[in-house]
Amino acid sequence: MSNVSKVKRINSPADVVHEVRYGLKGILLYLLPMPVLIAAVVSLIQGNFWKTIVLGSSFAGFMLAAIIARHGLRIESTFERKKFAKAPGTPYKNVAAIILGITTALTAYFATEHSLISSVLTGAAALLGFIFSYGIDPRKDKTGNISLGVTAEEVIEALEVAEIKIDNLEVAKRSIKNLDFKQRIDRIIAKARKILTVIEDDPRDLQRARKFLKVYLSGAERVTQKYAQTHKREATTDNIDANFERVLDSIENTFDKQHTKLKENDQFDLDVQIEVLETQLKQEGIS
Repeated sequence: MSNVSKVKRINSPADVVHEVRYGLKGILLYLLPMPVLIAAVVSLIQGNFWKTIVLGSSFAGFMLAAIIARHGLRIESTFERKKFAKAPGTPYKNVAAIILGITTALTAYFATEHSLISSVLTGAAALLGFIFSYGIDPRKDKTGNISLGVTAEEVIEALEVAEIKIDNLEVAKRSIKNLDFKQRIDRIIAKARKILTVIEDDPRDLQRARKFLKVYLSGAERVTQKYAQTHKREATTDNIDANFERVLDSIENTFDKQHTKLKENDQFDLDVQIEVLETQLKQEGIS
């Protein structure tokens, strides 16, 4: 797998709502151990250093479980949102549940002086309570039936690379003040995401969309970034603006055609259009 998966993508409003909803699921894990922290402070004031160390360590264990669990929930959120994805490699929620159970058992035994059996049962109850509340990590890939020489890894990497290019378009757009250009770029981004959705629904379409993703999406990213850099330096001219507008028109029209052809499950030969776009990008004085 390429390192591109490590790049954090910019989320749409719908993605943000989805992640917030998942994030809120783990917030209680930070709040429930607060009595342990208060007890540790009281023990410190009373001069009971052994109990302070025990309670402080317990609080640290609970916080560690909460941090790991929240990370697992965020990963699960991303996995659930995608139609095509590999299951998380590390079972963060399961690890958090185990840490929570062990910490609870040790706290019950050393801090509250429960019996060994009672402490173990309390820890087991905490572990089961976590699983019932948050579930376990997804272990089954969402890859469907891959065929026609396309592997799941190839599809996932292609989608991730495409998402990064779309995110770069979003970033570049922020530096452009021309409202019409911003709206055009927004339309291009929306059309690109629709094409990615088609590929997610039927990964076999990747074979026919490969040139599109590599040339047109890359071209849209490159030309927009170049124009944004020129715009930042306030070095744009009427001629550059006109050239950029023509390029955006060409890209947007091709995005529409590609989406239509993929939906129709029809072969779309982009060779001629690719040559036209590459020539246009070189001649317009933007790239």
